[in-house]
Amino acid sequence: MLAATLSCALLFSGCMPSGASGIEESAIVFRQFEEVEEGADLAVVHTTLGDITMVLYPKEAPQTVAHFKKLVESGFYTDLPLFAQIGSRTVVTGASDELGAQGKLLTEDEKPLASEVTPNLWHFSGAVSALGVEKNQFSQEMVSDSRFFFVGTLSATTEMVTEMEKYQYPLKVIDAYKEHGGLPQYTGSYTVFGQVIDGMEIVDQLAKAEISAENGQVLDGRLLSVELTEYHAEEAGSASSDTE
Repeated sequence: MLAATLSCALLFSGCMPSGASGIEESAIVFRQFEEVEEGADLAVVHTTLGDITMVLYPKEAPQTVAHFKKLVESGFYTDLPLFAQIGSRTVVTGASDELGAQGKLLTEDEKPLASEVTPNLWHFSGAVSALGVEKNQFSQEMVSDSRFFFVGTLSATTEMVTEMEKYQYPLKVIDAYKEHGGLPQYTGSYTVFGQVIDGMEIVDQLAKAEISAENGQVLDGRLLSVELTEYHAEEAGSASSDTE
């Protein structure tokens, strides 16, 4: 069941690989904090509670973004359930069943996607990540399908910072989590392929919504559709003015 899939969200043990300690700080460029480039790929996720707009990162996660786009263009992301993990403030969608246990693949070889991990993308608040599952019971390698999740607004706790220091995370990364919050537990496991640039209030509302005790499905919320578009600063500025 989906409820067990993100079970490591609240615990570092067994979820945080030591590989984070080998990253040179000079090699880290936080793409999520950069100004969105003109013409950048966007996806607008329409839900019953409102829209969530995210910028995509095809350079850092080419296979994951290409597969996501293919699914969107096929119309797969239409009238699907949303699942909230209240403790970890995550919102999951993209399952092909109402329990969240199955995802869809449109890869040419029909095999799930390998994780695309980069030191430039992290599970900060607002990150959009492919939902990883173990490749098989004998491997800790993560693979993904159509399912993905949003990281809601989650402040850094003293315990989180202590654990990152224990696992020798780069100081630059620790400071970024202190400022932006998120889920460093997923480092090196799941593919971050997008970042929310508008609609975080919708993500947070869904993350705290009433859910089914059986499978964590949001009771009064659904994913309606997803559309692909591009970022244009002039349009974004106009939209911002209209809401003021």
